[in-house]
Amino acid sequence: MVKNLYAVWIKIDETLPWIELKRTYQTRREAKEAVENFLNSVKIRFVKVPEKRIQMKALATIKR
Repeated sequence: MVKNLYAVWIKIDETLPWIELKRTYQTRREAKEAVENFLNSVKIRFVKVPEKRIQMKALATIKR
């Protein structure tokens, strides 16, 4: 018998790719609970950016 495992993928916005979270889950319900816990633990930071911007280095690049 083949067991189904569930992975969780999230998409923040259209400019970023889908991101797969590390774990896999036995049931869809387990995966859903893990996502809810993950979303409750997300930290958000607002950063003031001056109008005259300095070119910033990319921390990561994506090749397609």
